[in-house]
Amino acid sequence: MSRRNAADAASLEGDDSASANQDWAFPLVAAVYGGVLLAGLTSAVAIPLDGGPLGLSGSYAAGFIAGFVGGFVLARVDARLPARLGRTGGHRLGTAAPSLPFFGIWLVSSDPAAEAVALVSTLLVFATGQLLSQVASNRYVDSVTAGEPSATWRWEPPGSLRLDLLVGALWGVLAAANAATGNWQSALLWLTLGVMWLASGLAEGRWSLGAGRDRCEIQVYDSGLVKRRPFLQTFVSWDEINHVRLRDGELVLDRGFRDVRLERDALEDADGVLEAIDERIAGAALR
Repeated sequence: MSRRNAADAASLEGDDSASANQDWAFPLVAAVYGGVLLAGLTSAVAIPLDGGPLGLSGSYAAGFIAGFVGGFVLARVDARLPARLGRTGGHRLGTAAPSLPFFGIWLVSSDPAAEAVALVSTLLVFATGQLLSQVASNRYVDSVTAGEPSATWRWEPPGSLRLDLLVGALWGVLAAANAATGNWQSALLWLTLGVMWLASGLAEGRWSLGAGRDRCEIQVYDSGLVKRRPFLQTFVSWDEINHVRLRDGELVLDRGFRDVRLERDALEDADGVLEAIDERIAGAALR
């Protein structure tokens, strides 16, 4: 098990400074999410009305402004919203669900304006919804892990830069092929998917490079275990873990259908992690 040295402490001071700005991160992301969602809805309603009194562009702008203000105010007024939203996977997936109706409209519509609005709304709502869910998840983890961790171990998240670049390149080829045939909407779809794929690699620390790579850790708190990536955190309560064991080169935390698996070679001290988790599970069972 490692203890943070002076350099690590200095790094954490920088992290604390950044975390102070998280009070603004969620409201701003919620504002953009609300803006693109309401903009898409108002534009979809305006299209059958020949753009409505404001025109299609005006309707989109008005919807975005109203949604932006509403999302920001709601996120600032309800201080518990990010923690509630980030607590469960179902809640987090729900932020991307509003993109599905727009995607359906894009698939079946024959009106060029409706297709364009539906596709742009699909991509923007999905992307901002994913970002909102990740920010909310981080805020939830912060809310249930007060203070400093009692123990930390360095951890290398699994991943392959070559594989991710290959997948990203495939998205890029599909985007270029569609653009070459004049299918700009499909090209935009594939390009967006490629960018999101590569961005997720950086956020999750799947590559041995990028900002925040040194923050990848397994952290033990009184309330549970945190799997920390460069820009994401995952929390597992001790009460959720039935058993922990080393098997086939992996540290496995049994949680029913939601097992947590960590490659032994990716952990700084797999035996130390196993011992610490066993102690915590035993303590939780006695409470």
